[in-house]
This record gives sequence, C-alpha cells and structure tokens, in this order.
Amino acid sequence: MALTILYFILILVGIVMVHEFGHFIFAKMFGVYVTEFSIGFGPKLFSIKGKETEYCFKPILLGGYVKMAGDNPIEMENDSNLEEIPKDRLLYSKKAWKRFLIVFAGPLFSILAGYALMMVVSLIWGFPQVQIDWVVPNSPAAEAGLQSGDVLKSVNGHVILSPTEVSMFVKGQDNINVEYIRNGKVHRTSLVTREIGPQYFLVVSSSASVPKGGEFSLAKGNFENISNGSVLTFSNGSTGTVVAYQKIPRAKEMGIYMAMFSSKIASVDPTTKLRKGDVILSIDGIPCDTSFNFQNALFVASVASTNGVLLVTNQNKILTAQRFHSNGNVILKVKRGNDIKDIILDRNEFKAFLNSVATYPAYKNWYPGAWDAAVYGVIRTNRIFTKMLVFLAGIFKTKNALNQFVGPVGLVKMVGQASNEGMQMLLTLIAFITLNLGLVNLLPLPALDGGHLVFAVIEMVTGKRVNPEIEGYIHTVGFFLLMALFVYITYLDIIRFGG
Repeated sequence: MALTILYFILILVGIVMVHEFGHFIFAKMFGVYVTEFSIGFGPKLFSIKGKETEYCFKPILLGGYVKMAGDNPIEMENDSNLEEIPKDRLLYSKKAWKRFLIVFAGPLFSILAGYALMMVVSLIWGFPQVQIDWVVPNSPAAEAGLQSGDVLKSVNGHVILSPTEVSMFVKGQDNINVEYIRNGKVHRTSLVTREIGPQYFLVVSSSASVPKGGEFSLAKGNFENISNGSVLTFSNGSTGTVVAYQKIPRAKEMGIYMAMFSSKIASVDPTTKLRKGDVILSIDGIPCDTSFNFQNALFVASVASTNGVLLVTNQNKILTAQRFHSNGNVILKVKRGNDIKDIILDRNEFKAFLNSVATYPAYKNWYPGAWDAAVYGVIRTNRIFTKMLVFLAGIFKTKNALNQFVGPVGLVKMVGQASNEGMQMLLTLIAFITLNLGLVNLLPLPALDGGHLVFAVIEMVTGKRVNPEIEGYIHTVGFFLLMALFVYITYLDIIRFGG
C-alpha cells in the first residue's frame, strides 16, 4: 500500500505540473509577471527562488496553481508587492483574449499530455487483439461463419482498437461488414443484424437432468418475465427453481461475446488465500477456460449456495448448460506454478476476493507498425475523449450522479491495480486521468478554469468586463463549493472502497 500511495503522489505531481505549466508558459509568453508556481496547497515544504518566480512544493496535493501578479483586481490597490511591477505585466491589464489563452492553456496541456501518453502506449505496446470468445448459436454472426477465436480487424470500415469498441460500430446498424483474422489469414464477411433475446443467464437450483440444448417453459408466467423463484419446466420433464438471473433485453445484435479478461490473477488481497500468478481453472465445477465461462462462474459462485445448473438461453431456447456444485463455500481449482490445488473460500473470503481481484487480459496485443500505431493512438484517444464528453453531458441526468465520480481513495486503488498489471496499464490510466483533468477543468463552473474562461468570453463579446468584485465573490463561493464536493466524493470513496 505504501508503494501504491507513493506512485499515486508521483503521478498526481506529474499531472498537476503539466497542467500548471500550460498556464505558466502562456503567462510568460504574454509578459505576465508570475510570482509563484506551486505544486500542492498549504504551508511551503521547500521552494526554489528564480529570477521572478518562486517554485514551491506544498503538502496538500489536491492540485496546484500559478500565482500571477494582478490576478485579483480587488486586492491590487492594497498589495504593496505590486508597486515595483510594471502595470503592463499585471494579468488584469492584459486583453481578454490573452487572459483567455492563459487560462485555456492549462486544460489544453493536460489534454495534449493525455494524447501524447496514449501515443507512447500505442507505439510501445500496440493494441489489444479483439478476439471473439463465444458466438451465440444460430445468430447472424454464426450464420456469417464467425467462430470463437476469430480476431476482428474492422467493422464497417472502422478499425477496432479494443474489445469494447465493437458494440459502438454495430449499434443501430442493420448491415455489418466484418474484416477478421483466422489462422493468420485475413477474411471478410457480411451479415444483417436481427433481434436476439431476451437472453438469460439463469442460476437454477436443480438436481434433475437438464438438457444441454432444448426448450424450457415456466410453471407460472411468461419466459420474458422470469424472476427469482420462478419454476422452470424443461423439455425432458425435469424442473428447477431460479435462484438468480441476469437478463439481456431484446436487441438487434451480431450475436458475439468478446474476450475481455483471463482467469490469471494480476493482483488480489493475500488474505483470500490466492496469489498473483494463480490461474483459476474452475469455480464450483464450472470451467474457467474462456473469458465468457470465467464471468459466468464468478456470477454463479456469488449467488448460489446449493447444487444446480447455469443456463444460458435465447428466449426459451437453452444454448448452454453447465452444472455446478456448492456446499455453501466456494471451491476454486487453481494452478499455481506446476501444482494444481483446491482452495476453499467461505462467503466472506469470496466477497473479499471479488472486491480485490484483478486479472490479466484474455487477449494478446498486435502491433501495426510505427506510423499506423501513432495514427491509431490518436484515433483511440479521440474515441475515449468523445466518450468522456458524452458522459459529462449526461451525468447529471442519471440517478445518483455523484456516485459516478471517483475521488483520491478510488484513484489510489486504481493506481495500485494498474501498477500490478504493468507499465502499459499504468500509463494508460495516467492518460485517462490527465484527459479527465483537462476536460473537467473546462466545465463552466466558478473557480475552475472554465469559469474564468466564461468571464473572458463575456468581455470579448461585449467589450466590457464584469465587475471584478462580483467575479471575485463568484469564484470564492465556487471554490468552497468545490471543496465541499471533494470532501463528499472522498466520503463516498471510503464507503465504496473500504478506506
């Protein structure tokens, strides 16, 4: 944990320095006198005095700031330190468009740093293979000849750079053209999407024989309205009771599931009896040989305490049936080195395992060459940035919007998991954080860079500056509200991540 916190501090310091350097370099470019460049808040731990600027490091690492002479016009008349500074070097004396660029440069540098990091990641490690893990039987993808293990290159002309991007280019489309790799050769196929589902992942308590392929009916109700406790009758006459379920609504789809993560552990709480490098072979008898099966096994173990069967269905058609055995505890068959052993976890230990485990990806990376890697790195970052914009645009329309944000406790946890998974994941996370910092700071809220930009734009449009006293009060109130929000999100972090 101490090493994780150190990583977090170093990452935060680096991200803040890049952001504040944007403000700093543009202020210098426009001749503004910069009195202080600070990383952190509070009393000075140490500082270095330059020709004009004092460079400070302070203990409260919640951000940083660049202090410019004349940035607060209300205090200018009573500030004796400004007497020897030429009036034309005060921030307040600069034209609105120059003040706009000085403020905008901080978020801009953060965003550019995010793009640069993603390009570095792309150039060094390439991109994850987008591999099909499971094809839904009789789906459009199955009829088009796609198989488990095929690697998707493009969908409708869009290069696919991560497994999560497939749905983005399929959603809402009827005709799909797919380019894929099988056994090292590139193939092309096309398909027409159609409605699939509703699909169910049903954990059923049953000791009777369940057909691996066939139909089921409900003793009561309709198969589209399954609930916990529903009694299922199968084509062979046996019955079972639904213990838990997951439902995927009817939708126009190709009918594929992508390989996301493997069952090889990258990090885990050592009190759970498991270790980094362990490979989970099965959970309560359900094989974990694919990403699809591993996710199903985790789902079953988290809800079932008796023997039964996991059914994957499309409407009332059984697609797969996997029997599981549970005596109240969870039995994990694990390969550790050359040894295979059973590890038995009680419910509390399994919950701790679920809350702490991170696994390695199920895919390998591919490398397109230096130039294409750089171009694809920009494309990938564009897509990430667009998702961030969409998320922020709709965040306050969602229920419990503040629960969507992560504070310092959550970030420490994320940094710890990413560092355990390797430098590629850590640099990717840093890119995400700095992109977020740049984007959030552009929000038109008081005390944020975006709030200052609003006042600069008003002046550029109207030719008149907002009363500086009013502007100062607005930013002061905004600052305290942001601090209150920060404290609340930290509180939510402690609840979510257990401190």
